[in-house]
Amino acid sequence: MDKDKPNEPSTVDDILRKIEEKADAGKYLYRGEPEHYQEKPYYGKVSSNLYRVFLEDEEFDIEAEHFDIEVVQAEMLEAAKLFARRTSVELERLAEIQHYGGKTNLIDFTEDYLVALFMACNTSLSKDGRIIMQKKELIGPYIKDAYEPLNRIIAQKSVFVRHPDGFIQPNEDDVINIPENLKQPMLEHLERAHGISTETIYNDIHGFIRHQSLELETYKTIYKGLAEKQKGDSEDG
Repeated sequence: MDKDKPNEPSTVDDILRKIEEKADAGKYLYRGEPEHYQEKPYYGKVSSNLYRVFLEDEEFDIEAEHFDIEVVQAEMLEAAKLFARRTSVELERLAEIQHYGGKTNLIDFTEDYLVALFMACNTSLSKDGRIIMQKKELIGPYIKDAYEPLNRIIAQKSVFVRHPDGFIQPNEDDVINIPENLKQPMLEHLERAHGISTETIYNDIHGFIRHQSLELETYKTIYKGLAEKQKGDSEDG
C-alpha cells in the first residue's frame, strides 16, 4: 500500500470490499473507466462521447458558448433517418447508434459493479482506472432503460444516462481508484470467480471484430511461423 495514500486499495479484495461497503442494493449505478481523465479539458467529468467531441475541440469554448447538446443530437437523429431501414423510437435509434460505436448523448452505466470493474481494467493497463458509483436519486430523471436490449446490453446489464448537460461531475467520495498493478489480477478474478471476460461482455459479432483487430498481429505471426515450418518440412522431404 502507498504510504502517501493510506486508503488506497492494495489488493483485489480491498477493491471489492470498498465497493461492497457502499453498494446498498438498488441505490447505485456503476461505470468503469480505464483512466481518471483529471487533466484538461476533462477535469474528471463523466461525459457522453458526443459531448467529448466538442469538449476536445480547442477552437470551441464549451462553457462560453452555452452549449446545448440536445440540439446537436436532434439534428443528428434527423440525419440518421436517411440511413435507417425502418422507423424506430428515439431512444432505440440512439441505443443502436451507440452500440455501433457512433456518437450520442447517452452515457453507459451498468447495474452490476463487476461489469464496471471489467470495463475499468480491460484497457490502459499502464494507468490507474476508476469506478464511478452514481447514486440513482441524484440523476433519476435522466436514467433510461435500454430499449429492446441487444445481446451486449443484456450481458453488460446496461443502463443509459441521458443528461442534458452532456456530462456528470461525480462526487469524489463515490469514485474508487483501480491501481494499474491490480488491473490484470482483477481481470483474472472476474473470469475465474464470475465468468466475466471479453467473450461474455462483448458477446456479438462486433465484439469479435474488436478482438480480431487486437489479435491480428498474433494471427499473422502464427500463420507465418506455420508457413515457414511447412516450407522447411517440404525442403527436407
